[in-house]
Amino acid sequence: MQSVSVISENVWFPHDRSGPSRLDARLFCLPHGGADGSAFRPWQGLLGAGVEVVPVQLPGRGIRMAETAESSIVRLGEKLAEPIARRADGLPYVLFGHSMGALLAYELGLALQDGPNPPAAVIVSGAVPPHVPRSTPAMHLLADEEFLGRLGALGGIPPELLAEEEWLELFLPVLRADFEAAETYRTRSTLSPGVRLIALGGSEDPAAPPAEVERWRELGTDVTVRTFTGGHFFPFESADQVLALVSAACRAR
Repeated sequence: MQSVSVISENVWFPHDRSGPSRLDARLFCLPHGGADGSAFRPWQGLLGAGVEVVPVQLPGRGIRMAETAESSIVRLGEKLAEPIARRADGLPYVLFGHSMGALLAYELGLALQDGPNPPAAVIVSGAVPPHVPRSTPAMHLLADEEFLGRLGALGGIPPELLAEEEWLELFLPVLRADFEAAETYRTRSTLSPGVRLIALGGSEDPAAPPAEVERWRELGTDVTVRTFTGGHFFPFESADQVLALVSAACRAR
C-alpha cells in the first residue's frame, strides 16, 4: 500500500514521469492563474536530455477540480514545500513560475533555501515582485464584468471561453482565488546568496511592466533580469528563447 506521503505527493505531480532516464536536474513548473500544470508538458520535449520537467497541479483545476482553490500564496507554499523537497529526491532542481506561479515559486524558494537541498535557482516570470506596490487596481475585487474584461485584455484565455456561462461557472471562482493569492502576497524576505534569482518580463506586459520586473533585483544577491519581446504570455509565445535560458539555469553548477 502506498504511504500517505506518496499519495499526497502524487496529487501535486499527477503527470506521467516521461522525462529522460538519466537526470541531471528537475524543473518544477508552477502555472499562472486559472491554468493547470499541463501548460508546461510540451517543455519536456524542448529542454532535451538530462532535465525532467515536473508540472505542478494546484487545487481547483485539472484532476483536482473538486478541491477549493487556495487564495493564499503563503498557505500554498506551506502545503507544497515538503512535496517539492521529496520529489526533488536529492537532485539539483529549479523552480519556474509564471504570473501567480512566479510568486509561489518565490515563496517556495524562501521556504526551501535553508533545507538540505535548496533550489539551484528560482525563475520568476511575468510578475511584479511582492514588495512593490501595485500600480493597477486589484482584479479580484472587481465586479464580474470588469474582472473578465481585464482578464481578456491580458490574453491567454480564448474570448469564446470568457463568454461561455458553463465554463465561467466552473472557473471564475478559481480565477478569483488565484488573483487574490497573487494580489495579496507581500514579503520583503530575500533569497540567500546560494540561490540564483532569475526574473523574466515581457516588453509589452501590462500586468508586469519591465520597470517593475527590474525591482526583483532587490530580493536577492545573485539576480539576473531579462526582458523578452511580447505581452503577458511571452514564455509560451517565445518558448525557444525562454527555454534556452531555463535550460542553462538547470545545468549550471
